[in-house]
Amino acid sequence: MPRPRPITSRSRGICRYYTTPRGCFAGDRCKFLHGVPEGQSVVDKPLLTPYDTAKRCRYFDQGFCKRGENCWFLHKTDGKDGSINVPADDEEEFCSICFEKPSTFGLLNGCGHIFCIKCIKQWRDPQNKGGGVLESGNNKKCPMCRASSAFITPSSKFWKEGTEEKVKVTQAYKESMARVPCKYFQKSIQKNKINPICPYGKDCFYQHLKEDGTPFTFKDGVDVCMPVSLIIRWRMFEY
Repeated sequence: MPRPRPITSRSRGICRYYTTPRGCFAGDRCKFLHGVPEGQSVVDKPLLTPYDTAKRCRYFDQGFCKRGENCWFLHKTDGKDGSINVPADDEEEFCSICFEKPSTFGLLNGCGHIFCIKCIKQWRDPQNKGGGVLESGNNKKCPMCRASSAFITPSSKFWKEGTEEKVKVTQAYKESMARVPCKYFQKSIQKNKINPICPYGKDCFYQHLKEDGTPFTFKDGVDVCMPVSLIIRWRMFEY
């Protein structure tokens, strides 16, 4: 159940125009109270004004709010920009795995199927997967159409493949990951400052910085760096 929203604007008392015949022209933008619920008092505790209750989540509007259903602010898709790509209310947006309506979608590049972030992450997780599945790489493909996808983009809205909105959400997610230090690179550079390793190499979306703060660039991608990384790990276990 969503947590109660905090008061994000100071209550300024009862709106003097709301109870008049003409009403309040400010509507949801009014920063004064439009009446007091029965049994409550402005003195007892602050009450949400129309302005406060109408505040939209800026992260949801940008494409992804990590709080999902627990966000305090409004998650509303209204197509206010006139975009035809905003899903209609009567369109079915159910996860292709659990058949529930996702609160956070997991978007795959090159694929238009709908998944909730939890289900698609479980599908791609190598844990408890047979050797044949991992060798074939099927866990890194769409479970419905087998389209390959290098990563999952979390999104508060479902965008169809090929739409400008999906491209923007994906790019914004990649840019946000690029600001987070890569845990594999950070661990490796502590032991080998000259030739650190990351299993994903140049295909990694996370940040690779040397100790002086300058970027470290890998020559190869995951196809070369992953086997090298595994060999290094095996040698460490042997010794």
